[in-house]
Parts: sequence; structure tokens; C-alpha cells
Amino acid sequence: MSAILTKLLWPILNPTSLLLGLLLLGGLGWVFGAVLPLKVEQAARRLLGFALVALLLVLVLPWHWAIRPLEDYFPQPDLPAQVDGILVLSGAERPLLTAARGQPQVNGSAERLFAFLALSRRYPEARLVFSGAGITSDSGGVAEADVAATILAEAGLDMSRLEVEKLSRNTAENARLSYDLVKPQPGETWIVVTSAFHMPRAVACFQAVGWPVLPYPVDYVTMGATETWGWFDPLWSLQSLNLATREWLGLAVYRMLGHTRGLLPER
Repeated sequence: MSAILTKLLWPILNPTSLLLGLLLLGGLGWVFGAVLPLKVEQAARRLLGFALVALLLVLVLPWHWAIRPLEDYFPQPDLPAQVDGILVLSGAERPLLTAARGQPQVNGSAERLFAFLALSRRYPEARLVFSGAGITSDSGGVAEADVAATILAEAGLDMSRLEVEKLSRNTAENARLSYDLVKPQPGETWIVVTSAFHMPRAVACFQAVGWPVLPYPVDYVTMGATETWGWFDPLWSLQSLNLATREWLGLAVYRMLGHTRGLLPER
């Protein structure tokens, strides 16, 4: 249920949509103020003013600073000589566009698959697992796992090594259903690959099901210790706010729902 609610509510309640909604309401109230009661017109003007100020702050402030603590939470690991398995989380695949265009399409998180391939070559004896959603009503009949499998096969991966968990719809289900599939034994070393900003929530979910994993963060969007105040890029500021809000809110909601043991995972 939480996965369905997230999919339905986030497009409406993300910062961009909320700001646009406020601007629209305030603008309509101001335009049609002459036919509205005075109190309604005044409220609309105040709402429009608030929305404009909020939009200005969103566009000029360096919201990527809210992402950096998430990306820096787990540093790049010292990889051991041997690992038992490597698991990559879905999120780089674009099933609907893949179905429409007839060739595998990915988004800006494609580094997840690149890193998974590199690690698979480094550890030729390790088990390989892809965890992500199966076919959904809006995917054009193509699953994220189908997109990933095509890309991995074309890149030369021995597909007999790949195990697929394709029922999970969110990060909590990634951890729980992958645990059921893999049945990791005490003392085994498993690497988990996902975007750096998403890694704290992912590791928290794996820890909650009793699976200690080695985080391998990729797909960075901030520059870490070399980060400066930033540059004026309104579109990037808006994207950063959306991303930071989604991840920090996700951590809080997962904790409230009992998907994790704490707001942030143990290190």
C-alpha cells in the first residue's frame, strides 16, 4: 500500500507541484478578484506573494547542500579480496520509453548498471542479483528487469549468473524480497549498488531485515568536499530540492512505517 500511495502522491506533493499549485491558485484569485469577495481576493494576493517569494528562494538557494550529507554518509569502500554476492537496485531503467522505442533506455542513474558490470568482472565467482519492479500498468508491458537484462547481456554479462527479483516496488521491498531470494548466510559479504543519495535509505532497509551489506555508492550529483556555494542554475536548484525532499522525507516515512530501525542506518 505504501508503494502505491508514494507513486500516486509524490507527483502531486513534490515541491515543484506544490509551488505551481500555489502560484496557480494565487494567480487565479488575483485575476478574478473583481468578482470574488474582498476577503478571498486579499487571501489570493497574499498567497500569490508567498508563492512568488518561495519560488525565488527555491531558484536561487543551493539546495544541493541538502543532498550532500546523504551522498557523503557512506564513503567509497575498500573492496575485499572476495565477496559472496553483488546486488544492484533498479532505478536506472525507463520501461515505458523502452517499450515505445524498441530499444533499452536508461536515465541519469545508469552508473548503477555500469558499476554492477565492473564488479561482476572483478568478482567472477560472486552471485549477481538485480532487484526491481516487474511489469506495471504504465510500463508498456516491459519491466525494469527486462531493460536491465537487455543492457547487461549486450555488455557481455554471462546471464546464467544473474538472479532477478522483480516483485519489489520500493526500497523496503527491495531489501525484504531480495533477502527471501538470496537467503544470505552469516558471515557472507554482499555488495549493494545504488545511487549515493539513495544509499542511506537502502542500507537502512537491508539492516532492518537483518542483512548487513557493504554499500557501494555511485551516481553522485554533488561534488563532496570540493563543493562550493554553487552557481546560479534555477533548474538545477529546483531539481535538487525535489531530490533532497524525496530522500529525506523517504527516510522519515520509512522510519514511521517501521521499514527501518532509525532515521539513518548504522555505519
